[in-house]
Amino acid sequence: MSVSSTNATSPIASSLASLNPAASASAGPQKTLTAQDFMKLLTVQLQNQDPSTPMDSNQEMQQIVQISSMQNMSTMSTDLTQMTASQTWSLANSYLGRQVTLSDNTGKSITGQISSIDTSGTAPQIQVNGAFYPLSSVTSIQMAATSAPSATSNTTSIPTTATTNPTTG
Repeated sequence: MSVSSTNATSPIASSLASLNPAASASAGPQKTLTAQDFMKLLTVQLQNQDPSTPMDSNQEMQQIVQISSMQNMSTMSTDLTQMTASQTWSLANSYLGRQVTLSDNTGKSITGQISSIDTSGTAPQIQVNGAFYPLSSVTSIQMAATSAPSATSNTTSIPTTATTNPTTG
């Protein structure tokens, strides 16, 4: 029995060591298992199981469903993060040209028009009165001041004349 368990442990141990060769070459240990790692472990476990007490198929399916669920949640989290970042950039662009009031890092209230947006960092920075501030520092937004329409109109009207074409019958 002990020979059998030693043989069963050896392929599992070697499989664990070969799960992610890039991670073992790096300075630190790998913190998470990927779906491929899980499938390798499951395959080794099935190959080395005791034929008299095989793994329960329900338990096997539960493990597969759990890893699938974790993958889906991870993908959804990444997608949600990307969508939030995209909406933040769109929001910053929609503020371009608007009059804003914001609070700088000392708590001082600054009012001015957003003249540009810096997109070089991880979060958009808005330029107000020549200085850049994080979008999150905005406390109020107003429409930019526009000039009122003048009382006189510079439009010219073209007189219309009706002309008739004689028709011959």
